[in-house]
Amino acid sequence: MKDIMRLFQNSVKLALVFFLAISLLAQEPKNTKPPSEDKKASPAKDETLAMMKDYTPIATLDPSFAVRNISYLRRAAHNGKGDVLDVQLSVENNEATTRDYSIYVMAFNESKNPVFNTLAPPPIWRENDPNAKNRIVNFSVLCPEKLAPKDVWGEAALKQKEEKVTSNRLKGYEAQLGEPNLSDYLFYLTKKPEKALKFKLIGSNIKKEDPPIAPQVSSNFESSEAELKFDMNQKAVDSHTYTLFNSKYKTTIMTHHYSEFRPNFYFFNKVAILIFDSKNVLVYKTIQDIGKKREVK
Repeated sequence: MKDIMRLFQNSVKLALVFFLAISLLAQEPKNTKPPSEDKKASPAKDETLAMMKDYTPIATLDPSFAVRNISYLRRAAHNGKGDVLDVQLSVENNEATTRDYSIYVMAFNESKNPVFNTLAPPPIWRENDPNAKNRIVNFSVLCPEKLAPKDVWGEAALKQKEEKVTSNRLKGYEAQLGEPNLSDYLFYLTKKPEKALKFKLIGSNIKKEDPPIAPQVSSNFESSEAELKFDMNQKAVDSHTYTLFNSKYKTTIMTHHYSEFRPNFYFFNKVAILIFDSKNVLVYKTIQDIGKKREVK
C-alpha cells in the first residue's frame, strides 16, 4: 500500500512540473519582427577586419621586367672596424619602354626568441625552446637610408614595449627590446615606397625631348681627398649604401650593408628585396636566407 501511495505522489509531482513548464513557455514573448529580406550573412566584426591590416601586401606580378643574378659577398670594411655585405642584382627590361622603379634592400640578422623564466626554467626533459616559431630581428641595415625602430613602431608603441620589457625582467624573464620583427618591417616599408631608392630601366624608345638619363655609374659614396689618403680612417663606409650601374635594357644594383665590430656583433643571415613601380605598387618581393650561401640564381 505504501508503494502505491509513493508512486502516486511522484506522479503528481511530475505532472505539476510538466504543467509549470508549459505555462512558462506560453508566457515567453514571441519575436514578431519580420524576417530579413536579403537574408545575407552579417558583416564581419571590426576586430576581424582590423587584423587584416597587419598582413604584408602580396607583390603584383609585372612581366615587363625580370630580376636575375642575385649574389652576396661578405668583405672586410676598408676602415678595419667591421664587415660589409654586398648584395648585387640585375633588373632587366623585357620591353622597349623606359620605366621608373624604386627598390628597398634590407639585410638583417634573424634568430629564434626562446622565452622562459630563469627563476623557473623548463624541465630538463623538454627542449628549451617553447616558442620555436617566435623569431626576432637582432640587427638590420636598410638601403638606401637607415630605419630606426621608433619609425616603425611609433613613440607610443615603443614606450609601451619598453615598459613591458622592464616588467618581464622584474618577473625573472631574460627580456630584450630588440628591433621590430620582419613582418613589422615589411609592412612599414610597403606603406612607405616614396623613400625607396629610385632607378630607371632604359628602353629603346628614347626621344630627344626626353629628360637625360642618369650617368652610367652612380653612388652615394662621399669622401674628401684627405680621407682618401688615409684609407684606414675613412668614415664614409657607414653612409655608403648603394652603387648603380645603368645600361640599355638592364640596371645592376649593388647595396652595401655595414656591421661594425662590437660586443654584440651580428652579421646578416637574411636579405629582403622590395621593388615598386612608378605608381608605388609593390611588384617584386623576395626574402633570401643566405646563411653561408654566397650566390642565388
